[in-house]
Amino acid sequence: MLHGVKTLIAALLAPLLLTAPSTSQAQQSYPYSCEWVSEVTPNAVIRFSNTNGVGTYNGALLYKGKRLMAFQEGQSQGYGSNWWSSGGEDAPSGAVLVFSGNQVIRGTPGFWGGNRPPGAQRVLLVGLGSALYYGRDQRWRNEQALITAGEGFWRSSPGCRSLLGRG
Repeated sequence: MLHGVKTLIAALLAPLLLTAPSTSQAQQSYPYSCEWVSEVTPNAVIRFSNTNGVGTYNGALLYKGKRLMAFQEGQSQGYGSNWWSSGGEDAPSGAVLVFSGNQVIRGTPGFWGGNRPPGAQRVLLVGLGSALYYGRDQRWRNEQALITAGEGFWRSSPGCRSLLGRG
């Protein structure tokens, strides 16, 4: 009887195990080259180097050529809100507000029908300034230009994927 139950359980679980993603699939990474440059402090740069291929882009925040912290950006599935994070558990994170020129994309009448205002793609990274100010590395607290960059607009370089959303 016990052997029959084990066989039944194995038969029920086998299809689930065969369709579950493997660890190698979950850890895949693809090259991706893109920079976001601070409009107010051009020597503050977020440089992306890879993507997992399903919505997360990985890189680093650099200031005067020095790496300050890991940086991730992504877009949630469904509604598609953009987010940023410095990665890891309890790491600083926030929303990415996407602009085209001076117009916020999500608040543009007709956006969902494909009407997008002309202009350069720009982003605001909500909470980045305070993450830098209150972060674990206190060396950056007195770097006013860096804190200002964290609170200001960032412009994407040519070759970056469009953040203007679906619609």
